Amino acid sequence: MNYLLHCIVEQGLEEPAAQSRGITLVAGYGLAAVVSQDESDEPPTVARLLAFERVVESIHARQTVLPLRYGCRMESEAEILRLLEERREEYEALIERLRGMTEMGIRLLWPARAYPQPAAAASPGAAYLASLRQRYEAGGSLAQEEVEASSRIAGLLGDLFAERRNEVSSSRQGRLLSLAFLTPRARVEEFRGKAREITPPGGAKLLLSGPWPPYSFVSSIR
Repeated sequence: MNYLLHCIVEQGLEEPAAQSRGITLVAGYGLAAVVSQDESDEPPTVARLLAFERVVESIHARQTVLPLRYGCRMESEAEILRLLEERREEYEALIERLRGMTEMGIRLLWPARAYPQPAAAASPGAAYLASLRQRYEAGGSLAQEEVEASSRIAGLLGDLFAERRNEVSSSRQGRLLSLAFLTPRARVEEFRGKAREITPPGGAKLLLSGPWPPYSFVSSIR
C-alpha cells in the first residue's frame, strides 16, 4: 500500500482527519504525518493536485504545518514512522521556526522576451509539476533588474516579514519573478496594505497572493 504524504504536524494537536475524507494521521515521536492512501501510478490530474493543496491549506489555517510538495510517497506506516524518528529534531526545529507564521507572495511578470521556453507536457497535471520543477530549478538565476526589484520591494515591506525567498521562471507569457515572504499571521493585513502601495517596475505586472502554507521555507523536507 502506498501513502501520499501531505504535511508534517505536531502530534496531539487538532485532528485533521475529521475535516477531510480519506485523510489519516501516522503519529509518533511527538510528530504526525498527514497522509492519504494512493495506489495510482498515473500522472496527477489538476483536480487531484488542487485537492492535495486544499488539505494542506485547511490544516495550515488551524495549526503549524511543514507542507510537502505533491509526490512524496512511502510504502508503509512503519516507513513513515522511521522518517519521523530519524528527522524528529529537524522537523521540531522547523515547526518552532514557523510557529505563528504564514507565507505571502508577490509576483512580478515581465513581458515575453527571448527566454528559453519549457517543453510541452503530456497532461495538465504533468504540466503543473513540470512548471514547479522549472520554477525551483531556476531559483538562483535572477537578472539584474529582478535583483533590484526584489531588494526594493523587501525594503518597502520593512519589518513585515522574517525571511524571504526569490524564484524565477519563464513562460510564453513572459518572465515571472516570485517573491515569498515568511510573515507573522498577525500582520497579514499590514503586509497586504503595504504591498498594495508598491509600484511595479516599468512594463511589469504585480500580483499579491496568500496567506499560504510556507512551502518556500521548508525546502529541506522535500
